[in-house]
Amino acid sequence: MAAISSPYGFKPVNLIGGLPFAGSTREIRVSTNNAAAIFNGDLVVLSAAGQPSAVAASPTAGTTAGIVGVCLGARYVNSATKQPLWSQFLPAGAITAGFTDVFLIVGDDPNTIFQVQGDAAFGTLTNGAAGAVGKNCAIANFTGSVTTGNSAVRAVVGTNGGSLAATAALAFRVIGVVAGTELDAFPELLVKYNGATHSYNFATGV
Repeated sequence: MAAISSPYGFKPVNLIGGLPFAGSTREIRVSTNNAAAIFNGDLVVLSAAGQPSAVAASPTAGTTAGIVGVCLGARYVNSATKQPLWSQFLPAGAITAGFTDVFLIVGDDPNTIFQVQGDAAFGTLTNGAAGAVGKNCAIANFTGSVTTGNSAVRAVVGTNGGSLAATAALAFRVIGVVAGTELDAFPELLVKYNGATHSYNFATGV
């Protein structure tokens, strides 16, 4: 039950077609200093130089080439002790913080279904939670927690579901609502990438 706002970003739960999310990930090398932290559950975008960063605004479906998945952690080597370390998130300035061999761990399957908290109740949305299914949504809240390492990204449901729409440019498709949260102040949604939001479904490279 979600009676308080406690967003956690994108949490992989399974794949389209019912296959389980088996924890498969891809590692992306971080070779230049990251200006901002990348939190667990953040949407990750690649630069033209192949460097990852967290998406800092709601993406527009079909216009951003570099979105490659969701951050699920990081690994690096302490340059002083030479010990390998694994982290819930990638701190800001990882390259200058005494880390070497820095990699971001990303869940990159474009068919992943994610659980994400909504920013408001469904309210008077036509047919309530059922009316949310099949609509598209934006995301918001891009400052995670350095204490937990978790993202704060959430789905924009808006007042009375007003921000859920058929609009093609919205980056995520709502495919379900977590049972038991339908009437909550902050319901839990199941979403997938909409159209060519993910880089692997976008014809233009970074």
